[in-house]
Amino acid sequence: MKKMNKVLSVMCATCLVGIVVAGCSSNNDTSSSTTIPKKSPVTFNMFFNYGIPEYPENGGEAKAKIIAQMEKAGLLGIDYKISMISGDEYKTKLNLMVSSSDIPDYFSVDTTQLAQYVNQGLLKPLDDLLAKAPHLMKYIPKERWEGVKFDGKIYAIPQGVRSESFNSPNTTGLLVRQDWLDNLGLKQPTTLNELHDVLKAFTKNDPDKNGQNDTYGLGGNKTTLFNTVFGAFGIALSSYGTTGPIFWTEKDGKIVKSFVTPETKQALAVLQQWYKEGLIDPEFPVMEGKQGESRVINSKVGVFEGDAFAINTNGGGFYSSLLKVLPTAKLVMTNRVKGPDGKLGWSEVNPYSGGALRAVSAKAKDPERLIEMLDWSVSDDPNGGVDLLTYGEENVDYTYDKTKNMITQKSNYSDLYKKGFSNPVRFVQVTDRRWTDDNVRAALDIASKDIIKNQLWKTVPAELDYPDLEKKLWTEYFVKIVTGVWSVDKFDEFVQKYYQQGGQKIEQQANEEWKKTKN
Repeated sequence: MKKMNKVLSVMCATCLVGIVVAGCSSNNDTSSSTTIPKKSPVTFNMFFNYGIPEYPENGGEAKAKIIAQMEKAGLLGIDYKISMISGDEYKTKLNLMVSSSDIPDYFSVDTTQLAQYVNQGLLKPLDDLLAKAPHLMKYIPKERWEGVKFDGKIYAIPQGVRSESFNSPNTTGLLVRQDWLDNLGLKQPTTLNELHDVLKAFTKNDPDKNGQNDTYGLGGNKTTLFNTVFGAFGIALSSYGTTGPIFWTEKDGKIVKSFVTPETKQALAVLQQWYKEGLIDPEFPVMEGKQGESRVINSKVGVFEGDAFAINTNGGGFYSSLLKVLPTAKLVMTNRVKGPDGKLGWSEVNPYSGGALRAVSAKAKDPERLIEMLDWSVSDDPNGGVDLLTYGEENVDYTYDKTKNMITQKSNYSDLYKKGFSNPVRFVQVTDRRWTDDNVRAALDIASKDIIKNQLWKTVPAELDYPDLEKKLWTEYFVKIVTGVWSVDKFDEFVQKYYQQGGQKIEQQANEEWKKTKN
């Protein structure tokens, strides 16, 4: 009986332990399932410098698909709201937001705004956050991060670049009417002197064979800087005409603005001579961009500065318009032309222009998840966002030929915008031209070579003190010297005025910043 009691006691104890253990195990499972940290839903307010009226205010049908793709990648509870306006209106509205403390979480800035907002303490330094953003670090070149650093900290996200050669940021060059060359038995120019001869023949020798004296060799508009000529003397003035920041060039161990160099005076002398000979469209100083394009479409000019995408005959651009007027027209991009000392080149594109530079508010909601979302948006991992955001849904909005690495778009941009895809939701801009055909890629290959770099992209404080110095002073002297109103020697007066009116201070501060990049 005692033995039986002992057995029963042991059995009961064992059962009790089993129940306790099971109960503890059950409690542990419940605890683990209920204590998984759930992230609160967050909606990021974004404000971009774009003019895209087709984009729906609610994000369109694309939003649910984009959010679903984020969730597949493990980004839960994230939403976005995008507002857009372009140009000067954007700057005005952003400044009003800043003054009323209603700053967006994430927004476009130019280099001047970036410097201002950093000084005002309005932006969040991003270094620690970017340490957990491998895709952003992969696609954004290291040197671009240098241009958005202040006191050693990163305050904005620049535009990225895919690795393919046709994704070079530099897309512009000298476009020539090849059919005019063929009509006159001429070859594409390779030197400045040969270009002069082509321009002269295009002006004087009836290249379109219509029996009328109605053509000019070189076209342009009021923002044209004639990069070809300045590049032939080894310098670049600006990446996008007289409206852009003037480049810094290295001289004798320091940097100076390109427009104060002796080479600029030499280039101006060439342009003035060509203008006097009637080789340049005389109305270029007062023409808007569209007027300049109409000169091309109507076969009034044979050589002009333009974009490699103009070679695309199916893109709906001005080349397509030219072909509708004259189906036998042929437009090509020619290589850079050499100057008297064998120099050649073209200005580097501004990597911080066009609304591609974006910053995070110091008061942004949940900045860690914001950066996580931005990193996902440029990822080409299986559940990454880059193709969906850029091109829409595969086999609906585009197809992809992997062997040619070529995207064929089935939906045009307007339709993509209406759905809520493409540029409005490309939260970080990454140059991706897989949609280009072989002709455009050949032109892009030319445009990517012989690039003259700007030695400093950062805006220094003195440039904020003298915001109109470059644009107003330089434009006046440039136009009047080229058109022969003033002699080339007036250039020396320009240089003197520039330094007296603030250029000396700008140059001093710029060299201080430039030396930091050399350390």
